[in-house]
Amino acid sequence: MKLLFEHHAEGRSVRVFEDRAKGSRLYVDGRALYTHVNAVGDNLLHYIEEMANQLYGRPEVLLLGAAGGALATRLSRRGATVTAVDNWLTAFEIARKWFHLPAEVICVHADALDFLRSTHQSWPAIAIDVFDREKIPNKLITVEFGAALSAAIEPGGVVVWNVADSARSAPVRRIETILRRQGWATSQIAVLPGNVGNTLVLGRAPTSR
Repeated sequence: MKLLFEHHAEGRSVRVFEDRAKGSRLYVDGRALYTHVNAVGDNLLHYIEEMANQLYGRPEVLLLGAAGGALATRLSRRGATVTAVDNWLTAFEIARKWFHLPAEVICVHADALDFLRSTHQSWPAIAIDVFDREKIPNKLITVEFGAALSAAIEPGGVVVWNVADSARSAPVRRIETILRRQGWATSQIAVLPGNVGNTLVLGRAPTSR
């Protein structure tokens, strides 16, 4: 592996690696692998591919959390208009330089909750992939965040929320409770075998407010 970039500050320990033989690249923060793409920027992580599949066909997608931008790239290449929001500006620079993030992806430097509270736009689909290392920030698993999410989604819109934990974990249960309190229907997809690892929480907003 060749080290292409590293940043150790602001509570982050981000490194970008390249496989010398295959040309694939990895975005790692601490011990967590956030992005893995091949030499032309195609995603190689199963949970990212499953998120993209659940969002396929939606003309516009709001993505909260960028990392190396693999999900944004996948959706953009499939024809969606993608707005990516991340509270670390350097993440966009990394995604553009090392991970083939398309120029068409709209990049917004902002906190996820602050953005939802301030936006006047609504989206047919929202993807959430926000972590502080391996954990979802506490302020995102609150009733307040659920209300802000509901205000930013179109009637009947969908949310795909990545959780780096098993389907029976406390974060998954908490997220489902938050969405259901807003009147959403929820379901789960366990991404890795054995019901451990990443779980996607799927939410569908009511068709009328």
